[in-house]
Amino acid sequence: MIRNRLVSLLPVLLLCVFVLSMPVLSADDSKPVRETIRIGIFSLAPFMKSTENGDASGASVDFWREYLAPAMNTDIVVSGPYPIPRLEMMLENGEIDVIPNITKIPDRETRFLYPSRPLANISSCIVVRRDSPLETINAQEDLFGMTIGYITSGYVPPFILHEQIELELVTTTEFREINHRKLMNGRVDALLDINYLSLVYEMNSKGYSKDIRIIPLDEDRVAIYSLFGQTYRGRKLRALYDEIMETVPPDAFDTITRRYLVVE
Repeated sequence: MIRNRLVSLLPVLLLCVFVLSMPVLSADDSKPVRETIRIGIFSLAPFMKSTENGDASGASVDFWREYLAPAMNTDIVVSGPYPIPRLEMMLENGEIDVIPNITKIPDRETRFLYPSRPLANISSCIVVRRDSPLETINAQEDLFGMTIGYITSGYVPPFILHEQIELELVTTTEFREINHRKLMNGRVDALLDINYLSLVYEMNSKGYSKDIRIIPLDEDRVAIYSLFGQTYRGRKLRALYDEIMETVPPDAFDTITRRYLVVE
């Protein structure tokens, strides 16, 4: 009799054990978890920079916040600024998912993934002291014998690549500040900068424009891209990025950039 009763109660007992073993769900647990994309930046105002509060800012960051992240249905978290070599190492190690604004060079093409569509195009220039005899650059020979300050891991225009032109490189987030001081102190003859718009923005904001002369290089404009890791996750993000960029207005990034230039 007792045995029959226990047998009849067995399904009820098993159901109780199953229910009690289930995790307790909060009201938010029923919602799908949003993915977070980790972005790493270097100093390149007005495209990537830090605010006075230490928050990441700039046109490239805003482009991800306003266009890409909503279309991907993801959140973003931004770290930096860091020197470019450190960012590349972080991307390789999976500590970040994307560098939002960077040029294409052969070494990066072997280690990372570039999307099919560039973010924008930039122009290169040479910077000299205001009292320099160099006023125009018509041929490579105009730079022979010069030591030119630049940044580690940056794109170098073919015009600059010659055995009679020496590049002196720095690795720091404040590369323009360091190179400007070296130029003013006579430690280098000139500076190379591949982002004319960013350079003018920064020199004006720091009050350095009165000390220098900026000479545009007659070179083809250089494309800049968002850069992804060469991993399964990186390939997925790159493919999604390519898909979304087809729907983004062609002038969207330039519009955001002009917003910084007008306001600041």
